[in-house]
Amino acid sequence: MSLTRMLGRLSLQPVAAAGSRPLSTAALVSGRRPTVDSIAATSIRAAQTQSAALREATRRTVPARRAYATEASHLGNLSPHPGSAHKRKRIGRGIGSGKGGRATRGQKGQKARAGNGKPKAHFEGGQTPLTMRYPKRGFTNPLKQNLVPLNLERLQHWIDRGLIDPSRPITMHELFQSRCIHGIQDGVKLLGDGAEHFRTPNVNITVSKASQSAISAIEALGGTLVARYENRLTLRALTRPESFFAKGLDLPGKANPISRRELLYYSNEKNRGYLAIERLADRGEREQAHEPAKAEEDKPADAQI
Repeated sequence: MSLTRMLGRLSLQPVAAAGSRPLSTAALVSGRRPTVDSIAATSIRAAQTQSAALREATRRTVPARRAYATEASHLGNLSPHPGSAHKRKRIGRGIGSGKGGRATRGQKGQKARAGNGKPKAHFEGGQTPLTMRYPKRGFTNPLKQNLVPLNLERLQHWIDRGLIDPSRPITMHELFQSRCIHGIQDGVKLLGDGAEHFRTPNVNITVSKASQSAISAIEALGGTLVARYENRLTLRALTRPESFFAKGLDLPGKANPISRRELLYYSNEKNRGYLAIERLADRGEREQAHEPAKAEEDKPADAQI
């Protein structure tokens, strides 16, 4: 057995400081133990060496400051920023590339087929999907209108609070600005709930639609009601005209219904549709125009002489 291993077993070899070189065999053979000063000096040297190595590593990892070009830029010296451009992954170019053979798709299966794409979210591997296993009931009405309901009791409450002036025509603009209704989408329908509390006479109201009880309650007090058709654009122009003025646009003209159902509704005098009222007004004008000619025809012959 060598002398070094023997001294190591006898625990006579001193522990070397971190970062320092181990004691030589000659020092061990001489039997001289290191002093406290020599161990401290060795530790200081090791700490200084580690500090210098740390500073060097930090200097290398800190990114360099931006360097400005010292020459004119042209197509010959332009290049992308380091680390911003990457090479495209080229698959299926041979086994030697490391991405040949199965070309990163694995071994067989649905995801390994070409042109298959990703299955739909409702696909369940071929079994009957959940959307087909359960029955369907009901339907969605494509002709449904989202009309804001307005009861006569609420309208009377707004008039009593002074938020609406009954002496002026009440339209959907006044109802919206006074916050009597909210969120107009397709119009406003006046309902007869609370008709016994409605007591405002000679009121003039124009809304999209109205129930028969509401029409009867208003006309019983000497008021008038007109059902006027409005689409989304004209409703926005009626309730929020400032949105057009802010964009420098003119207010659009009034719209007329185009569906057969709406034409029949607004042409019915029972519903107080504006088309029926206009037709009656035109008929009255024609009758007034024909009255003088009819009076001339009814005069006796001697009176004409």
